[in-house]
Amino acid sequence: MSTENYLIELPIYPEHTHFTVEASLGSTHFACDLSQCKGACCTMPGGRGAPILRSEIAELGRVLPIVTKYLPQAGLDAISKVGLWQSEADGTFTISTVDGKECIFVHWEGDVAVCAIQTAFKNGEVMGFEKPISCHLFPIRIYPEQSEGEYYICYEEIDECQPGRQRGVAERIPLLNFLEHPISRALGKKRTEFLLSSLNDSLSN
Repeated sequence: MSTENYLIELPIYPEHTHFTVEASLGSTHFACDLSQCKGACCTMPGGRGAPILRSEIAELGRVLPIVTKYLPQAGLDAISKVGLWQSEADGTFTISTVDGKECIFVHWEGDVAVCAIQTAFKNGEVMGFEKPISCHLFPIRIYPEQSEGEYYICYEEIDECQPGRQRGVAERIPLLNFLEHPISRALGKKRTEFLLSSLNDSLSN
């Protein structure tokens, strides 16, 4: 399989981007526990799907023919009906959902919701695009500020992620270390190393 159509430039946020980081990221322990949460972040009701960047819209279209075989009929029907993504009133973009609930890219491993894009990536069928960065980073969020090129990075605490907080505390896993790979994917290696060294200091103080 040719991979050239499945590669996007990394890091996702260019070097000139300015970030303001919520200090609590450095004092939070967290590690996903899919056996308990069942992939709840991919199935939460609310009408809007996960936020995506404009640059990721084309990636969703490129990987769709590869991941279709993993998708349940409900997801395929939703894609045919509403498309892969939605343009929101505030100018942002989101992935479409199945009846305002699970992401259209959800497939199921038993009773656990799993991302079909990530499954295809792990199986070597997709290169360079593991999943939308907002999904990969969650429960860390990156929000645009009013000034162009400026973003705010924060931790979003939701009830569905309580098992992840419990596991993180029990196993002493810092949130930033658990999400080091997606953070590096978003920010690049140098900025990630600086972020981890700066904020993880607060865990030992």
